[in-house]
Amino acid sequence: MSEFRSEISSRIDRVKGDLARGAADGDDYLVEVSLGELESLARIAVDHDIPVDGVDEALAPYGLRTPAAGLPLIAPAADA
Repeated sequence: MSEFRSEISSRIDRVKGDLARGAADGDDYLVEVSLGELESLARIAVDHDIPVDGVDEALAPYGLRTPAAGLPLIAPAADA
């Protein structure tokens, strides 16, 4: 495994732990920060074909999904 893949995977595991800890402790701030970081790391992983095991399960309780490769994090606003 390359150093890049190893680092991304390690960071994803750390953030999943932070998310679980925040949820267990009722720390809404830690949950929100962890969700944002997890989504960003998942985007990087998907864009570089790095497996993101367990990310869907970590995001699902919050109504979020692992980002798909090549899609923007925020969808452009529809013209009215």
